[in-house]
Amino acid sequence: MRSRIVSICTALAVMAVVLGLAGCPADSKDESGIPVTGISLTKSSLELPLGDNWEKLEYTIIPENATNQQVRWSSDDDSIASVSQDGTVFFHIQGETIVTATTVDGGFTDTITITVGPSQPVTGINLEKDDLTLTMFAKEILNYTFVPATASNKKVTWVSSHPAVASVASNGTVTALSYTTGGTSTDSSAATGTATITVTTADGEFTDTITITTTMEGQVDIMDLPPLKDLFDGYLIIGNIFDPGYPPYFPGDISAEVPYVVTNERLLRHYNVLTPQNNMKPSYMSTATRGQYNENYIATADRMVNAARASGFKVVGHTLLWHSQNAAWMNNLRTDDTSAADALVWMKEYVTYIVKHFKGRIYIWDILNEAFPDSGYTADWKTSIRSGSDGNPWFMKIGSDFVYEGFLAARLADPNAVLYYNDYSLNNAAKATLVRDMVRDVNDRYMAAYPNASRLLIEGIGMQSHHNTGVTAISVKATLDLFRPLGVRISISEMDVLSQSWNDHDSGKTPTNAGKLQAANLYGEYFKLFIQNADMIERVSFWGVSDDRSWRRISLPQLFDANGKAKPAYYKVIGTFQ
Repeated sequence: MRSRIVSICTALAVMAVVLGLAGCPADSKDESGIPVTGISLTKSSLELPLGDNWEKLEYTIIPENATNQQVRWSSDDDSIASVSQDGTVFFHIQGETIVTATTVDGGFTDTITITVGPSQPVTGINLEKDDLTLTMFAKEILNYTFVPATASNKKVTWVSSHPAVASVASNGTVTALSYTTGGTSTDSSAATGTATITVTTADGEFTDTITITTTMEGQVDIMDLPPLKDLFDGYLIIGNIFDPGYPPYFPGDISAEVPYVVTNERLLRHYNVLTPQNNMKPSYMSTATRGQYNENYIATADRMVNAARASGFKVVGHTLLWHSQNAAWMNNLRTDDTSAADALVWMKEYVTYIVKHFKGRIYIWDILNEAFPDSGYTADWKTSIRSGSDGNPWFMKIGSDFVYEGFLAARLADPNAVLYYNDYSLNNAAKATLVRDMVRDVNDRYMAAYPNASRLLIEGIGMQSHHNTGVTAISVKATLDLFRPLGVRISISEMDVLSQSWNDHDSGKTPTNAGKLQAANLYGEYFKLFIQNADMIERVSFWGVSDDRSWRRISLPQLFDANGKAKPAYYKVIGTFQ
């Protein structure tokens, strides 16, 4: 019988389309699942004063696991109170109306009587807090309540007594902007400012106030902040360094026993790529004798890499070819009688062994680190690589060919790893030009030798970014512009910013609050630049989570202080999108 009815309805629907009439009424019963048998609104009546008010109605479908949960809403008089299709009632004029909820499946209904009363005047306003201390550049929305809570006109205005110290937006968001005392002090708690924020109701001009204290001292713990990796998701991957344990001095960032995982909660919360700070450098991977590898340290590096991967991190291998932290046999190449041919074989053997050992587990390899000195170079990169007592031993024995051969050995050992050149002070135009030329020439040579290759040999440049207050964002931008035509990826690979000049740091001075504020502003400028160039910059890795874990801790270079509290620099970084 049902099939005959459906057929008749189908025929009538066709005729209706032709004649421009309404079609056959839809069968209200849901045959595809659990049918609806009723609907119950949470309230049977609702009374509110006239004003800028609304309320979303709640209901229960019977049974609660019914397949079709759709509901349609209607009001008997939209001029008094209208209702949107998500069940939100809006009150317009005084009066009474009935709002009806109707299930799509079955057409079951329930109603609520809506009474809109006369306007209710404001008699007061209360801010949630009487006072608030904010770290410089931090923001907070001020919460408040009207008296009575059902007041009709809920419009307010905000004003700050010292907007240069703490500003307030039209939605009640207050921002700490400056201090008025303590700039020359080295004590973060000494740099403070004060402003009074006043909220005023449009109806009756009732007011309440809150005292805002701005400070250079951190107030919010790192674990109570939204993850940096989530804030920058879709723009940058955010990294940091990690270390094994050194009992009893340092518990380490990974578990001591199987299963190996990252145990440092700060790393787990905020970062998604990790770099071993020391444990993959040549002096750890090799013994003092050529051809003999330090299996104990390699096992430690294995635990670190496996722990990071098991905890969801990507890993940067750091580093293979360097002038520093080398095994003794590598350093001996500077002065011994080893031939260039033998040195080349030994270098390739070393690179191949290490890269193959970690094959498939390393996202990025820093193949060559800090090839160029701080000064004294020529315009030709091939003759400007470090030499002398602290020179790069591979260059001193093999010549500039070692760059190409080292990268090629790594590519052949693990074709899927992304190969990087890594260096500091790349805001220096002359040094950056040498790096640009080296990367260009090595990649040109590789593409000539492997014309069908789908990737460059040197695929990325790591700009370490161990900055100080003398490094401008403009100089960093110039280097990014210089590197852009190379078509390589960029990583900000070892970031920290001294809260003072290099000379003051080098002389062991303690940063002042003025220096900390300058460093914070620079962090903000750098990160705006990184976001603007996110099409080429894939990663920002900090060289330490907090100041006490930094190799340059005396100059307080990180986003979080020794107590794990967010510094002004943190708020400048997350303010990038604002």
